[in-house]
Amino acid sequence: MATLYSTQITNDDASPPVRGEFNRNGSALRCKIGTYEASGSESAADVIQMVKVPKGAIVNSHLSYLIWEDFGTTVTADVGDGGDDDRYCSALALGTASTSSVTTFQEAAGAGVYAAEYEYTAADTIDITLDAVSSPTAGQTLKMFVFYTQNG
Repeated sequence: MATLYSTQITNDDASPPVRGEFNRNGSALRCKIGTYEASGSESAADVIQMVKVPKGAIVNSHLSYLIWEDFGTTVTADVGDGGDDDRYCSALALGTASTSSVTTFQEAAGAGVYAAEYEYTAADTIDITLDAVSSPTAGQTLKMFVFYTQNG
């Protein structure tokens, strides 16, 4: 039987220790929270810009999530950015409130799906793009929590 080592153990055991993945991001986890209240006039293809992310940001899809109230009949949406409108979530059903559980960006990708790390090369926004909208309900709230680290 052999003892095998991850890169983290190997790097920590080196003399001097090698700066690992966690430290390359500055060891600081940051959070931005965006809230949007529906006007009732939303329609398909509308883009709701929820939070700004700076150049060098790497979103943690395991911690980032979206919660919402019943947004209206047959409302589906994607969560992404200016480069990929469904980078984090695709076809979320917003017509039923998310009160029973929280779905992280990673969970929304589906079981067994690994979302590759993405580092923003320029400042951008994390957006909700409405795919289908029928009878949106005014006054309902979407709330997005985006956790990220930042290089640079």
